[in-house]
Amino acid sequence: MTKTVDILIVDDSLIFSQALSSLLKQYPNQVNSVQIVHNYQEALSILSMSKINTLILDLNFESQEYTGFDIAKKVKEFYPEIKIIILTQQAKIDNYETLFNDINVDGYLDKRVGIEEALEALSSVTKGEKYIDRNIKAMLEIGKWLDISKREREIADLLSQGLTQKEIAKQLFISNRTVESHIKNLTKKIGAKNTAHLVTIYTKYINGNREGYI
Repeated sequence: MTKTVDILIVDDSLIFSQALSSLLKQYPNQVNSVQIVHNYQEALSILSMSKINTLILDLNFESQEYTGFDIAKKVKEFYPEIKIIILTQQAKIDNYETLFNDINVDGYLDKRVGIEEALEALSSVTKGEKYIDRNIKAMLEIGKWLDISKREREIADLLSQGLTQKEIAKQLFISNRTVESHIKNLTKKIGAKNTAHLVTIYTKYINGNREGYI
């Protein structure tokens, strides 16, 4: 039988946190209790008085004094046994190392995930495992896109829109040979088999990346 968890949601969006709480409470075999707070002070206060074992935390707050990073770091400092799942609409590749290596959080989820994956994450971290959602994994797996030039990114974007090499050359005011050279370099950098494979990988990157163009 899956161990039940006592959850504290820390998110300053009232509607989102209430909706998430209602959803989680529909799974009593996995979720024992859910509480909600909306800021740093409330979070530390509840943790000092309640038997919380799992924190679901956003990263962005309407405050100049703290962020979700600050909350996560303080919670891990005071209560290292508490599992922290980051659930945010600002999922970014650059945050990964800070969250897992510096703060040692247990899960990282994009707010686009469904309740099934959220429950899967709860189950995993309860068992002492780390959990990263599929969209964020996609970003990490193809992080090579961070190393390409602006022009290469433009060409990859136009290819994904269905433009031919000739059409791309005309739109970017460069020669067909230059476009061909950029595509060849991109294919090699990303490890794609051909142009079609390159477009597939690029589309996966864009769909998994909430940051847009970096």
